[in-house]
Amino acid sequence: MINPIPDRLKDVWDEWNIRAIILVSLSLQTTLILFAPFRKRIPKKPVILLIWSSYLLADWAASFAIGHIANSQVPNSANPITDDKGCHLVGKNSMICQGKVSHASGNKGNKSSENADLLAFWAPFLLLHLGGPDPISAFALEDNELWLRHLFSLLVQVIVTGYVFLLTLPENQLLVPTLLMFVAGIIKYFERTRALFLASLDRFRESMLKAPDAGHNYAKLMEEYSSKKEAGLPTRIEMTPEPGKDSKLATAGKEEQLEELDVVKYAYKYFNIFKGLIVELIFSFRERNESREFFLRINEEGA
Repeated sequence: MINPIPDRLKDVWDEWNIRAIILVSLSLQTTLILFAPFRKRIPKKPVILLIWSSYLLADWAASFAIGHIANSQVPNSANPITDDKGCHLVGKNSMICQGKVSHASGNKGNKSSENADLLAFWAPFLLLHLGGPDPISAFALEDNELWLRHLFSLLVQVIVTGYVFLLTLPENQLLVPTLLMFVAGIIKYFERTRALFLASLDRFRESMLKAPDAGHNYAKLMEEYSSKKEAGLPTRIEMTPEPGKDSKLATAGKEEQLEELDVVKYAYKYFNIFKGLIVELIFSFRERNESREFFLRINEEGA
């Protein structure tokens, strides 16, 4: 029977799979750090495709690497490693040869232990990759709605990473840096999940809603008015008319030239008003009339 994958290629993959996946994950993170800031300034399809593919593959590569590390740390008792003398490996440093238990050489045992400790260090380091780089938390607005999926993934990956770390105790020679990296990875991944939650449309709509205006307390107003009137104090009630529903077009013909600082100031002001349209909020009459009068008053360049 023809073997579609040569045994030599399988051996190379078994030896280098974790290293290769970690390098791929590092490359994807570097690509996102360098190119993610350009996704809003360069609308070219090759750039967008590069960022989009790196964004999708980054989570897969990190999760895949953590799974391989966890699998490599578990001793395979069902298929023990057997040499030509009939000996097979048990644990990290022990061999069973014809019913007798012997210990492996010190150098080989130390090398295997150091490799396991290093892999246990890389597992929490990959949690940082799952947290994503700072320039990009979500590729599109729809990605923010997946915050609950990322929260579940956070819990699963933390459990798997903690399991990999526990397998190396108590002989782990990289205990302190692994613990520090583990805490940093949890914080980074939690920050990304929280950012997605706060940017989700439902949460964004709640943050845009203003406190309800109950209107004037007319009973209290009239009570104060009557008491001041009885005390002989000069008191009067002034009625402020409500802004009309129609904008005033008297200033439509007078164009106003804005300075650069004014452009930034007003752009930020009206951005905070108009961004409510994304979550289907409506303007009040005052906001609508104010913005309409402003844009009718300035020239097209300032607008």
